[in-house]
Amino acid sequence: MMRRIETALFAAVCAVVFVACSACGGKDNPNGPVSKTSQFFLPTGEPRNTGDPHIQADAQGNFHIVYPAYSRGDAYYAFCPSNCSSVEQAKVVHLETQGTVDNARVAVGPDGKPQVLLSTHERVYYATCSGDCTQRASWTVTPIIEHGGEREVSGDAFAVTPQGKPRFIMHSYRSIGIGAPTPATFYVQCDNNCQNPASWTQGQISARNWQMNSLRFTPSGQPRLVKAELVDGGNHLSYYYECDTDCASAANWKGTALYKTFYGFSEAVRMYPAMSLRLSSQGKPRLALMGDDGSGRNLLYLECDTNCTSAEGWFAQILLPSDKGGAELKAGLELALDSKDQPRIAYAAGYNIVIAHCDANCTDETKSKWNLAKVEFAADMEKDKIIPYPDCNIAGGWFLHSPSIALGKEGLPRVAYRAQDISGGGSNPGPGEIKCTAGADMTFARFAQIDELRAP
Repeated sequence: MMRRIETALFAAVCAVVFVACSACGGKDNPNGPVSKTSQFFLPTGEPRNTGDPHIQADAQGNFHIVYPAYSRGDAYYAFCPSNCSSVEQAKVVHLETQGTVDNARVAVGPDGKPQVLLSTHERVYYATCSGDCTQRASWTVTPIIEHGGEREVSGDAFAVTPQGKPRFIMHSYRSIGIGAPTPATFYVQCDNNCQNPASWTQGQISARNWQMNSLRFTPSGQPRLVKAELVDGGNHLSYYYECDTDCASAANWKGTALYKTFYGFSEAVRMYPAMSLRLSSQGKPRLALMGDDGSGRNLLYLECDTNCTSAEGWFAQILLPSDKGGAELKAGLELALDSKDQPRIAYAAGYNIVIAHCDANCTDETKSKWNLAKVEFAADMEKDKIIPYPDCNIAGGWFLHSPSIALGKEGLPRVAYRAQDISGGGSNPGPGEIKCTAGADMTFARFAQIDELRAP
């Protein structure tokens, strides 16, 4: 049977052991493989380190990816055709900014054109293209909000309505102590002439910081939102919110607390609250969430069909319990729904990228069958042979995390994620040598095309 979430902090949900090396069986793609599984680093033209990527598909099955440059400003947009299996097929465009891009997001409008939002410490940029989007001359990149370090956009907070109108959630910069900005959250929108900063309006919808937001729109254009909020005791809770009209007004946002989310900076890669909302073809919310049961992190999948602004309307299943592999969960996750509204969750386990997938009754413990598919394991990648400091005695190894997933027309996943090469060790530097400090030597956005949902 399905189990209902009963309180915000604790959920009576069924558990499925689901670690990265499980011998979970996959199902062959009924339409046949699209090509050999392939992975490659996303291009930047001139060599440059890059950060967390974000991928979206258009109605023709082509893929649009955006990823920030690592420090010193700028981001990159890449177009990959539906059968994209090599770096030569990925066409890249350099998008210039002033200041490092902390968050880069892409959304595809009903016209099939990408719209990009880039958030830096000082301002927010909006970018669109006309004509051939693989050419830089087709793009317009405009700073639409100058906030001087007072605000930020975190999580998957940018989306477009079914009519192609851009919307995003922005909150006060997350800091504490003297001089910290007053907490607030804003719903930001534009309907026409959106390259003109004056065309954008902001409505404050909360006097608290709603962070790591995941924003989506129903078929009728109504926003649905999942967010994390810092509450008493230093915990982060996840919340689901709906708005049906006049969404610039705080009074029109209604929601409920769902589950405590995991948050921690003790890992090699910092882990912020990880939540991913998608809506079914009928506009019903589906959610993947990295939770915290009080003793450690876990992975959950949640659904709601009615009464979704009450916790009683939600049902869930724990896919990876905290005491059976949950500690292997790493930074980031994202949910996609196939043409039958069935979930595919890309996440990082042990710094490997995998996909959890289910084809029916996905919160029903007596009927559901969740399987695991491999995207890429860090150990399969060629190790770095160039270590920057001679005293490093732990050779460089790849750490894969922060996946973003989109599905092709045939229903198979394409996953973009971040690959960081980290080396460390060292205790006896030679004369004049710098002592090795553990850290990233390289960081690149990476892309994988999956030929079938194969078990690891």
